[in-house]
Amino acid sequence: MRYSIKALSEYIRGTWTKKDIKQWLSMLGLSLVFTEQDEDVLFEIEAPANRGDLSSAIGLIRALSPCGEIEPVYPDITIKEESSKILPIEIESFNDCIFYAGRVIESVKVTDSPQWLKEKVVAAGFRSVNNVVDITNLVFWEFGQPLHAFDLKCLKGKIVVRRAINGEQITTLDGMKRDLTSEVLVIADAEKPVAIAGIMGGMNSEVNSTTTDLFIESAFFNPVRIRRASKLLGLVTDASARFEKTIDPGFVVIGLNRCCRLISEICGGRVAPLCVSGDNQAKEKLITVRKTKIVSYLGCEIPEDFITSTLKKLNCEVHADAENLIVKVPAGRIDIEIDVDIIEEIAKYWGYDRIPEQMPISSIAYNVSSQEYLRLDALKDTFVKLGFCEVINLGLCDENRKISFSDDVIEIINPLSRNYAILRNSLIPELLQNLKDNYNRKIEKARIFEIGNVYFKTNSGFTEEPYAGAGVLNFGSFYAFKGNIEFVLGKIGYQKLVQKISLDRFGVFVEFLKDNRRVALIYLPDESILKEYDLEQQSVMLAEINLCDFVKNGFSQITYRPVSKLMPVKRDISLIVPNSVCWQKVEELIFRDFKIVEKLEIFDIYRGKNIPRDSTAVALTLTFSNPEGTLTRQEVEHIVQDILDVLKNHFSITLRQ
Repeated sequence: MRYSIKALSEYIRGTWTKKDIKQWLSMLGLSLVFTEQDEDVLFEIEAPANRGDLSSAIGLIRALSPCGEIEPVYPDITIKEESSKILPIEIESFNDCIFYAGRVIESVKVTDSPQWLKEKVVAAGFRSVNNVVDITNLVFWEFGQPLHAFDLKCLKGKIVVRRAINGEQITTLDGMKRDLTSEVLVIADAEKPVAIAGIMGGMNSEVNSTTTDLFIESAFFNPVRIRRASKLLGLVTDASARFEKTIDPGFVVIGLNRCCRLISEICGGRVAPLCVSGDNQAKEKLITVRKTKIVSYLGCEIPEDFITSTLKKLNCEVHADAENLIVKVPAGRIDIEIDVDIIEEIAKYWGYDRIPEQMPISSIAYNVSSQEYLRLDALKDTFVKLGFCEVINLGLCDENRKISFSDDVIEIINPLSRNYAILRNSLIPELLQNLKDNYNRKIEKARIFEIGNVYFKTNSGFTEEPYAGAGVLNFGSFYAFKGNIEFVLGKIGYQKLVQKISLDRFGVFVEFLKDNRRVALIYLPDESILKEYDLEQQSVMLAEINLCDFVKNGFSQITYRPVSKLMPVKRDISLIVPNSVCWQKVEELIFRDFKIVEKLEIFDIYRGKNIPRDSTAVALTLTFSNPEGTLTRQEVEHIVQDILDVLKNHFSITLRQ
């Protein structure tokens, strides 16, 4: 909303200077743009979403009144009812429209506005249309109450506030024909919609130079309903923006009466009685504030006289006893809900610079959530030590993303845009996008990781689980990347996991399973996927790890085993292993049955000539260590033969000749 010091001065009792208003507005923490023009100062305010009261001249002056010796002067709203004409009003759902009021004005003359009115509405940021429309905009600027004027002869029988019927259409005042749905609230007569409620009027009831009789609307619509309709239609107006921030119900009838008075003065005409439907009584908000809590929160004592006078200037009713302040908050202040909000108002007007600086003294006890946080934070250090850089992505993602490992997604009911329409069920798509973004910026080698939540559908709604994700671009071999992931898995308690390789249209997957439950995944994207991300011919590998067990149990325990004082003995052997054998089970069997085996390392794998087609030659080094004595050659040969016998019996593995 746009204001000027000169225009606001007509609505205050007291004096202020250009310097005062700049200082006061800044003190309230408002975003401002000042423009000096002749002897006046113009400024625009970007009010927070919960401070709709600042979107009017009266509301702004009221908010500034505790800063100096000023108070708001309310415009004259007295009217003389000279007509008996009424228009019945019906509201189909009081959840959509809480209160609706209107008055008929007969025998008006619609012309250009007088110069003084034109100057006022233009200075407020509106376009001058005619005297009736300009008056509704002026009252909107004064009280923050959106109003709309209908040509009475275009209204058939009555006013009905209802949901649109699917397939209905209306041509709005901007000349656009709009298709309506049942999500849109409309103002209709007995036959048709004549306006989109709280957003814009229709051409079929527009006020023009031939209009002689008016119906002036003033209402209190549900902010959520207006916001949904505005988003659905892609139509944002000054009125819809104001209704979305919740209006002050106390100004609904006041604004209507002010508008009717100005129309009768400027346009002529006879004002009819008030027509209403709904309940305009706002729910009373009583908040009790302990005086000791004010001192505790602010760290200093503020005189009670200052507190009481400040709150009263903000239109609050205050009753005090020995220990408490009982504050009745005006309906227009939706930002004040609890006692801490009252304390914040006191501090704001007292001046933050007058509150002494003092470090708080408190003791902090770790709870479950803080332990989980510390574990996840420590895991980040593990990735960093491996050479990865952290990235942070939103939990929302594009519904049309290029890869999706599951169609069972959770959709956002009211997304900001289609780019943020679903909750992610994997970290991999966003990590792949991160690698693309880096590559596009000439970073041709990258190692990144992310720790965050992913979301899965359940019968009762959805669940969120912590995951770690990693991705590399043109950095090392597959085995190096797999080694990094296995190192992390070992750190978080997954020592022995079954590995399963699968292939689909997205690429190659290496799954890590524990009790047939997938706990980790390595993904090698197909070339077609890389082409979608402009990463063709690049080496890309990604992974993600489920951290549910980790946040509960923490890192795996490190056990100490003394280093043997005796020299270990090594033997190299080459085996013929059937391709159907899971090598992990081979290792588990050797370490379980032969405690003397300290280490097993594969140093060569071969397929080809002299090797059966359904088998693979695996060369490995076995390291033996006996803490009780030095192993002889004969003992080692005997142990190796025992190992070969066990492998042959269990897996049909034989020694390569």
